[in-house]
Amino acid sequence: MKFEGKLSDQGKAPPTVGDLFVSHAQSPRNIGTLETANGVAVGVGSCGDTLAVQLRVLAGRIEELKCLPNGCLYTIICASVMSELATGKDLESALLLQPVDIERVVGGLPNDHAHCARLAVNTLGEAIDDYYQRNGFPGE
Repeated sequence: MKFEGKLSDQGKAPPTVGDLFVSHAQSPRNIGTLETANGVAVGVGSCGDTLAVQLRVLAGRIEELKCLPNGCLYTIICASVMSELATGKDLESALLLQPVDIERVVGGLPNDHAHCARLAVNTLGEAIDDYYQRNGFPGE
């Protein structure tokens, strides 16, 4: 997989855009693939953007997370923010992440791009589910 984000929406930042929005736009975090992932998912947003998420989970905690967004600038930023919010969390806490958590970090999203934050958290949830399917649920 390779990074295929398109930056065509760059001039359409929300009016409350902050430094973190710009930082994630200029240098998205955790882009790439993992050599050894034990949880993976590919999500497709309502707009057709895609996001691949790979996790390396150790002792119930996300030790490393890589993502490959393919879509607009907002999808790239939301994937980047999600990756930072989830890395280091235990799986149960990571599953509690909501789109609003991403929106708060970046200072808001335009209504027509709120689905990008949903794509990020939903794909994270699917990757965690994949981890559980491969390794069993806690207490099994």
